[in-house]
Amino acid sequence: MKTRTLKIITGILTAVTTLALLDFGGGAGPEIDVHLQSPSLLYASVSNTNRYANAKVMTREEEEEAERLAEEADSEEEANKVRVDNPEVFNLEDYTITAPANYEEIAKKVRGDEEEPDVTKENYDGKYVWTKDAVTKVYSLPNTTSKAIASFKKGTKLIRISYTGEWSYIRLSNGKKGYALSGSVSSKKVSTPTPTPKPQRYYIPQPKKNCVYATCSLNTRSGPGLTYSKISTLKTGTEIVVASKTSNGWIKSDKGWYVKADLCVNYPLTATGKKATPTPTPKPSAAQLRYMRLSGFARYVSGFVGCRYVYGGSTPSGFDCSGFSMYCYSKYYNISLPHGANMQMHRGRKVSLSALQTGDLIFFDHDHNGKADHVGIYVGGGKMVHASNARTGVIKVSLARKKDIIAARRFI
Repeated sequence: MKTRTLKIITGILTAVTTLALLDFGGGAGPEIDVHLQSPSLLYASVSNTNRYANAKVMTREEEEEAERLAEEADSEEEANKVRVDNPEVFNLEDYTITAPANYEEIAKKVRGDEEEPDVTKENYDGKYVWTKDAVTKVYSLPNTTSKAIASFKKGTKLIRISYTGEWSYIRLSNGKKGYALSGSVSSKKVSTPTPTPKPQRYYIPQPKKNCVYATCSLNTRSGPGLTYSKISTLKTGTEIVVASKTSNGWIKSDKGWYVKADLCVNYPLTATGKKATPTPTPKPSAAQLRYMRLSGFARYVSGFVGCRYVYGGSTPSGFDCSGFSMYCYSKYYNISLPHGANMQMHRGRKVSLSALQTGDLIFFDHDHNGKADHVGIYVGGGKMVHASNARTGVIKVSLARKKDIIAARRFI
């Protein structure tokens, strides 16, 4: 066998071997012809009368030399003669090399596609997961139309037994098992959101109960009539909280039993059946009202402990120091403060550190330049609440070891 012919066959076999190494044709689809179009695999010369009949492998240097001679020819005719008489690049477009293969597999390998996840494949886990949604439901079966056996807030830790791309099999703390959507849980810890406290502005009067009082030893019954069974007997003067009244003259109590309405009065009675003199409820003094008002503010402010620190933030999703004091005063007292510790220090009334009371703002000058660069809210007991830094967020600390205090201001 001639050398040039052997080299051509060797090149073709190399191409086919390359396909085999890529595992083309291992799929389940129909077999097709793969057309290779790589001009770097083979080089050959051609004759003018029988193209490719006398093909031989040549080096790139030989090809470049032939092309150079063609360019130096004096005429196009001479250039063509050089190109014909000298080797040129073997064009694989004139040949077809086939191998059994699945088209989709080849396309994926060429494009570098990742395999699509199998949402039905079950993976066994046994690890902790955390709920990601505001409310995550666990169902008795892996579909949302089945019964929801439990629901959890964001950040709840659960045990996942197994999972697919769509559903996670969950074991609850009471031993029950159910299914949660896999997209609703995370293998990474999810923080529980800090609830936003609601303002409780000093004491809120409770609504007066609708009460009546027994005028004698009064039997209670299971229904509105004498034919119903007796439950108990009330003493004279017993207070009865009215839930409703019936059309036949009976009163239903908040505990579910019934008494005759005409044996009750709507004012207190003594044990002997005489009208009782009500004891007036003493009104709180101004000092007591102020204490209740301030202690409510301290509880409100302390409710934000745990919120994130965000520079420039002024909402429960993230505070900086002055944004925190600005938010609390605005929501609780409807007092507007500027966003900036130094600007807040120039508002309100000056107060000495020895006379601090709940709600006072305490300012710090850590840079020692005469300007406030930090602020916290005093909540009594020698402590303050402040948005400290990105590492700790909103925290409650003791003032005993705090330095660089420059001023305190009162706004209420």
